Amino acid sequence: MAATLAGTMLSAANAKADVNVEETANSAIASTALRYEFNKGLGTSISTGTYSLSGGGVTASLEALVEIEPVKNAGPLFIIDMPKGATVEASWTGDKKIVLTAVNGATTDGSVAVRHSLAPTVRASLSGWGMNASFDYDATKLINKIPGARFNYDSKATQAFAPWGFTKVDTKLNAPDLENAKLFEVDLSVLPELISDYVTGTMGVRAITNPTFTYASKSVRFDGADGVISSSGGQTTVTIQDGDYLETMLSLEGEMVVNGSIKIQPFIRITSINGTDITFEPSITAFAMDYTTPPQKVAFQSVLVHLPLPNVKAPTKGYDFGDVKAGGSATKSVTIKNTGEKAAVFTVKTSDSQFKVPSGQITIEPKGKTDIKISFAADNAGPAEGEITIQSNDPDSPAQKFKVGANGADIGATEGDADLPTPATASGCGCKTTGGTTNSSGWAGIGLAALGAAVMIRRRRNAA
Repeated sequence: MAATLAGTMLSAANAKADVNVEETANSAIASTALRYEFNKGLGTSISTGTYSLSGGGVTASLEALVEIEPVKNAGPLFIIDMPKGATVEASWTGDKKIVLTAVNGATTDGSVAVRHSLAPTVRASLSGWGMNASFDYDATKLINKIPGARFNYDSKATQAFAPWGFTKVDTKLNAPDLENAKLFEVDLSVLPELISDYVTGTMGVRAITNPTFTYASKSVRFDGADGVISSSGGQTTVTIQDGDYLETMLSLEGEMVVNGSIKIQPFIRITSINGTDITFEPSITAFAMDYTTPPQKVAFQSVLVHLPLPNVKAPTKGYDFGDVKAGGSATKSVTIKNTGEKAAVFTVKTSDSQFKVPSGQITIEPKGKTDIKISFAADNAGPAEGEITIQSNDPDSPAQKFKVGANGADIGATEGDADLPTPATASGCGCKTTGGTTNSSGWAGIGLAALGAAVMIRRRRNAA
């Protein structure tokens, strides 16, 4: 039995998953909801083969075929849903590399829901008592001749799982007894092929199946990443540039396999032909078989993952404390900014003990700034120079340095000079990283049309 899973692929916005991972200064977490709906049948019929029947002056051949289909007007055949989101952790050590990890979710954060019917096709030929007719009714034709216009089979089940779903998820469906599983029964007198012969009686099909729908995620891809994640807790890396946040398109693919057993039993009963009462009700043995579909790809629609980053901006020019006599002191106020979307933490170090800097760790909230005090206490009357290091959790520039000096020391450009040349940037502009490019308008307004774009880092202009 073969099947083609050509489903409708949907995605949802950011969500909040239950994960056992906490953000640190050097990590960020994002969850994105994922949903896949498959709205068709499995695509292949299972046939009983042809039964040759005779009795009561009637000769007949009868074949029934059955397909696993969605229940009419009741939604998709199956849904793979992660409403709380599949979780991505971004972590870094300051080497311009961000490690992306597929974090395991809670066992109830995802679900596979299956609801199916059985859709029959009947092929028959009948002769005897002046009757000579044949017909071939697929499910679409049959449904229009059945009271209620639906087949009497409705089986459903739901199975919870932990996103990302790399561990196989088995959704098992039960089946009733065959005697209680009449898909349909139609009056022969309504069939156009038999009307002229005034045939009375009924025909129908009984069928049951107990399928197991087995889903497993196979790969997670991030645009611009070095590799593919193929297991729970798997990792890949992206190379970044200066930016306030990281955005990347996420693509999840999995496989669905359906296996089970099926029983099909057509039946027919003729009570009269052309006004003559007859008895034709052959005993038909149910057809039974096991089946397994080949693995079929389930491709979720790509979604945008947004991860906040700290983005520390230390001075790009030196600070001149001027002339300070031996034994004297001077103080400068230095502004450190965080243009990023995640809190920045930093410490301050000095290469010369004559320049005193704050001790301990300092935090700057997203889009914030803080002033630190640097003081100079002259040990002698000669020139002094040093280097101040801002050591932070900025993923691409963790160590930013600027010079300080006093008593005529040459420290290059100073805070009072014209700004040093810097690369031209614009607020919200897209910045290229490994794997692709963006345009000057960034992601705004293009949504999922940018499926081919790579990892995007946005950089905002520093405040004056």
